[in-house]
Amino acid sequence: MANHVFCRDLCLERDEPLQGTGDAPRRVLLLAWPRGKWRTPRWESADMSALLAASIHNAAKSGLHVALVDRVGDSEALPRLMAQPEGVYADFENEAALIAAIDAYAEGIVFSGEIDPRITILVCTDSRRDACCARYGFSTYKALDAIADRDKFNIVQATHLGGCRFAASLVVMPERQRYGRMTAGQAPAFLEALSRGEIFLPAYKGRTDLPEPVQVAELAALEWAAAHNRSNAPVQVLPFDMPDDPAEGHELTIRAAVRDAELDIRLRAQTYMVQGNCGVVAEGGGSDVLRWRLDHLTTTKTKLQERLL
Repeated sequence: MANHVFCRDLCLERDEPLQGTGDAPRRVLLLAWPRGKWRTPRWESADMSALLAASIHNAAKSGLHVALVDRVGDSEALPRLMAQPEGVYADFENEAALIAAIDAYAEGIVFSGEIDPRITILVCTDSRRDACCARYGFSTYKALDAIADRDKFNIVQATHLGGCRFAASLVVMPERQRYGRMTAGQAPAFLEALSRGEIFLPAYKGRTDLPEPVQVAELAALEWAAAHNRSNAPVQVLPFDMPDDPAEGHELTIRAAVRDAELDIRLRAQTYMVQGNCGVVAEGGGSDVLRWRLDHLTTTKTKLQERLL
């Protein structure tokens, strides 16, 4: 491992921004499967029957994210299957019933079960997919699992979640929040923020389902609000014209409102060499990707200032 070049380290060296990469799957099935038996692709994992493998593969092809999950020292206590964001979980008498539940969920039908009201945190520790997820993901998972209140949090290690170069990579359900570059040292502050119903800004990637520039601008506004005693204030990104064909150096100004303040958030388009995982690095692959990053933030005026004019 000493000669291994980690994609996460290269990503940091290139200063590629984490912000703006917050897309998360809409619906996720969590299938309990021992981590030592995970394989790539996940439907070829050890001890998985051909019928179950076919069900998982078909679900994946339909656009459903099926994650294999495990918990250190507590594998058998995990329910066989959990659906998120519904929070429904169930065990099944036999494999045929499990397969039927997976197939039905892929068609939009939620299986019968109990509700788990806790916050579920998926931490990618998929060493079969990427060495960064093993090196950074597992230490973060262990730190979270060691201190989390199990009455509030359901923390599991999971197969590939995407964004290996931003390891440790996490998804928080049912909120569909994406976090990256999470470290073990951040675990206490991260759990405290989630307990308060807040976003943990230092590792937050951006709000899912929004275009990258909007994610970046909204996150910049949230960080400004936190620094100016407005942490609980709603952030509104105002309408703007999206450039049709942005290129390197293109600037874009987005205005946001935070309670009594208006912010002008200037973004700049920059090209980065992206190698999405360690396998791409080892093969000498990669591609240039245009990313939006924060360039400058200016407070234009507040409502109090308007009244004084």
